Amino acid sequence: MMKRGKRLASIMITLMIGLSLSSFSEGQTAFAMTAGDFTDVNADYWGYQYIDFSAGKGIINGYQSPDGSYQFLPEHAVSKEESMTMLYRALSAADELKSTEDFSGEYTDLFAENKIAEWAKIYVAYGLKYELLTEDELLDFTDENGLGIPAPREQVALWTAKAMARKLSPAYSLIYSDKDSISAETLPYIDLLYRHGIMHGDDTKMFHPASSIKRAEFAAISNRVFESANAGLYSVEKEIQSYRGTVVSVDSYQHKLMMTQSDGTGRVIQINPKTQIVINGKVNYNGLAGISTGSTAVVAWGAFYDESNPKNSALQLHVVTKTQTGTGLLTGIEEMDSSTSLLEIENEDKDIICYILDKNSRTEGTPKKGTEVTFITDGIKILEMK
Repeated sequence: MMKRGKRLASIMITLMIGLSLSSFSEGQTAFAMTAGDFTDVNADYWGYQYIDFSAGKGIINGYQSPDGSYQFLPEHAVSKEESMTMLYRALSAADELKSTEDFSGEYTDLFAENKIAEWAKIYVAYGLKYELLTEDELLDFTDENGLGIPAPREQVALWTAKAMARKLSPAYSLIYSDKDSISAETLPYIDLLYRHGIMHGDDTKMFHPASSIKRAEFAAISNRVFESANAGLYSVEKEIQSYRGTVVSVDSYQHKLMMTQSDGTGRVIQINPKTQIVINGKVNYNGLAGISTGSTAVVAWGAFYDESNPKNSALQLHVVTKTQTGTGLLTGIEEMDSSTSLLEIENEDKDIICYILDKNSRTEGTPKKGTEVTFITDGIKILEMK
């Protein structure tokens, strides 16, 4: 249960800051500490628990009706200004804000030109300051009358993923049947959100990138961002992707690999052009062209690299067509969490190859930097090392 002091602080924050919708004026905004306080949210509504969370944390406010009751308006579309506001508050609730300073004074002319509402300026300024959004994106934040424009799902996904400040993968394979409708820039960020359980598609595996996002949906996103930030630990299940099957085709021009998995389902893997292709433990300098079609393989990769350091050798995708014992010099050990480490192993060709060592790996003693090691892998994960 939330302590009284925190509840009072949340009440004060919520009272001081309101969100506006096209059919309600800012002065009509109100707060409610639980989903049960809203007359338009039933206990069996799919988003009840998320609304309860977001209201309690002061992330998304309710609205007061003329009769004094409160409404949440769960199916109402969220504007772009509101999206930045809710995202800011979710980060604040998780203690993940990079700064609480008001940077709006730096964008006075820009905000005036794009008719950004007064109440939204501090939140939009934060997004600009920390590059969650670009100045060009402000061009369609509001209409000619200054009213907020609904935020598309893919744009909210992009902002949310950037705000989480987690590493993107060197490759991705989205399950959405409408993935070709998603902009290329946004795809790796949507992959990140899917892996971390932040945003999902519908029951038909559609993401609906151009559809506006609803208040109840943003409540769910806020809840999951909060939980992800507080989890803190590195998760092999969320960061490592591995697929086993037959390589059907390779498109070096579009950086795609197509395979049929062992269960018969198809899999399209989109690869970052800068990613090194590692085949059976060795860097293939022909890139994707070095992968043979018709071969049975394990294709695996992990989100390890630092985008600010493009020379980081961890930007790799492994293709394993045969099980074999590898040997090399252990040149680096980076602890990802208490039970998972990223190992850098120099092979006989002097290339640095990256592998994951976790609690399921069998080792003889503690791996030490600078020692020769012998190991067996399954894709990118080490099964056994000595």
